[in-house]
Amino acid sequence: MHRRQILRSGWIIFFLFLLQLSLWSKTARYRCMWREEPSTTMVIGWDQVSGYNAEIKYDVVDHGTDARSYRYSAKPAAKVSAKGMNNHFARLTHLNPNTTYYFVIQDTEGVSKRMSFRTTPDNPNLKLSIIAGGDSRNHRKARISGNRIVGKLRPHFVMFGGDMTAGDTPTEWVEWLDDWQHTITSDGRLTPIVVARGNHEASNTSLVEIFDVAKPSLYYALTFGGNLVRIYTLNTLIPSGGDQRTWLEKDLAANQSVSWRMAQYHHTIRPHTRSKPERDELLLNWSTLFNKYKLRLVVESDAHVVKWTYPIKPSRAPGSQMGFIRDDVDGTVYVGEGCWGAPLRSNNDDKSWTRNSGSFNQFKWIFVDRRKIEVRTVIIDGSSGVEDTDVNNVFDMPRGLSLWNPSNGSVVTIVNDNVATSEPEPPMIAGPPMEILDCTAKQNGDDIIISWTVSNDALGMNYEVQRSVDGGSKFTTIADYRAKKTGTATYHCPDLNVARRYKLKDLKYRLSYEDKQGGRQWQEPKIQISTAAAPPAGNSTDASGLPPIIPLNISDKGTVKVAYNLQRPGAVEVILMTPELREVSRLNFPGQSTGAASQTIDISRVPRGQYLLVVKGEGKVIRRFRVVR
Repeated sequence: MHRRQILRSGWIIFFLFLLQLSLWSKTARYRCMWREEPSTTMVIGWDQVSGYNAEIKYDVVDHGTDARSYRYSAKPAAKVSAKGMNNHFARLTHLNPNTTYYFVIQDTEGVSKRMSFRTTPDNPNLKLSIIAGGDSRNHRKARISGNRIVGKLRPHFVMFGGDMTAGDTPTEWVEWLDDWQHTITSDGRLTPIVVARGNHEASNTSLVEIFDVAKPSLYYALTFGGNLVRIYTLNTLIPSGGDQRTWLEKDLAANQSVSWRMAQYHHTIRPHTRSKPERDELLLNWSTLFNKYKLRLVVESDAHVVKWTYPIKPSRAPGSQMGFIRDDVDGTVYVGEGCWGAPLRSNNDDKSWTRNSGSFNQFKWIFVDRRKIEVRTVIIDGSSGVEDTDVNNVFDMPRGLSLWNPSNGSVVTIVNDNVATSEPEPPMIAGPPMEILDCTAKQNGDDIIISWTVSNDALGMNYEVQRSVDGGSKFTTIADYRAKKTGTATYHCPDLNVARRYKLKDLKYRLSYEDKQGGRQWQEPKIQISTAAAPPAGNSTDASGLPPIIPLNISDKGTVKVAYNLQRPGAVEVILMTPELREVSRLNFPGQSTGAASQTIDISRVPRGQYLLVVKGEGKVIRRFRVVR
């Protein structure tokens, strides 16, 4: 009898398992890319294994697998049967910059697991993390190891220089995309990829059909971080001259206002192994333009060795070698050359301008800000135990990561000596110049409220709030604001719960902005420490003219009770925002009566963290709360 019950229980569990499987959407091989502006768009691609009527459901709020709760939806803009897969591509637009979006795919067979992606910043003052490499065609173990490290490092995106597979066959592409799933982070975030064609891709069409590349010619450019960096993807499998060279020169000339220009392509101009041919045509058609238009970093692939050069430029002058000469002022740094799982070759062809070379599986880890580019080489085979990097600081090296440290150092730094002149001219402002009338940093309980008032504000002005926790030695940008109107304006930036996390004596703030001439200016307000009692409940205001920020407890069910008092009947809005004042959700309550009232708000699906909850009524802010989820 007992055995029969065990068998019955086993069958029940088995059928429940099958039922659960039947509820999942039959989708796989997820990837994300861009066809246009990376800060406000994203393409989500997947293999529709079975089922139909697939649709992306997405939101800035994490609703898990509850597809009905996601506010936005998009149907595939393109469906392509290729390489043994039914590739679907949803092209999402009008997104917010530097924002995480959560999504699921719903079809006739169910709902996918919850995933996410993040748009890039549109602010050139925010640093980017980029991984660049190529040649993953043979050894899956090394390929998967490299992909896993990508997921640990959480870069803004990956530049991939071609030769994903050996034979460009359906079986290989299915395996490659299965392996690419290892780049998904532990919390479900997809890593965007920017692809170039290699000689093992039989045609341009292969990459267009798998990655929804907007340009069938497979040469194109994308600008990241507002005007921080423009990255050129070139195609060495078609003529480097003619139309491609004409386009490249025209685009380079038109984008001299961008702080940095970088390029990726497959074949190496001067390989660092003797078994690969020289590419004189690329030197003639491209390197000359790189030097003329100040393109400072190039990522090459194909040779399956490791190298980085000193800054070099095309030259036949005395001291040059193989058409290049070292130029530390105006030269271009070339790095590469593949090794993400392809067969390794011997690095037996160094030049006089080679900084270092090697032979091992690797990719480049690149940091870009307005003042410098830093390039590191990650050793794939030596980084099997890498821990996740800090989600709040993706520029910190996680424990277990192995970096190449050759004779000339582990970091190549390229300095921008002309930051001011490499940026676009600031918009001319009619009338008197902008002026900061007041800038304060006031303690309000555990929060610090940074406030400033501007006269003659102008659309396009950008303000950064920066914080130091070491007494002013190092400042980090915690929020950025763009002017929304002209004239006089007042801004408030709450730094929530900061007095609990750091000592007040070590805290310093500064407001950074550009003047009319494009120069960088700072205001450094002294923190005004509050000794007042806790603010009373009600619609009172603090010294900034806004209601004080009051801690609000969250229930075990993930709800908060928001109390307020209306002087006149009307609509009430409850807005949940991040500490940087990016809106997460907004609820409207029309036709509210005069007097004291309250609303219970469910925030159980909001990602964990600190939030500012604002209540608006009578056309103004009447309550503000701090919520820690």
